[in-house]
Amino acid sequence: MNQAGAESKLILSAARLARTNPELWRQFMADFQQLSAVHVINLVQSPLESLQTAQGRAQSSAHLHDLLSNCVASADKIESKQK
Repeated sequence: MNQAGAESKLILSAARLARTNPELWRQFMADFQQLSAVHVINLVQSPLESLQTAQGRAQSSAHLHDLLSNCVASADKIESKQK
């Protein structure tokens, strides 16, 4: 499976969860946003020797947050293409 396929699969699973329990999903996303913010703070405060690791964590966290925060709309598009 390639990255696009894996991301689509994650989006569809996340959308199922978001649709099943919207309140719990909102809480999960709020918690995930806090974790993403911690990664950004760690990046800014990172010493030079660990800068690349901190940057990778912040970038991955931001990308995953983007995928998850738009999962229902993205899943709708994926599902409409599959029909």
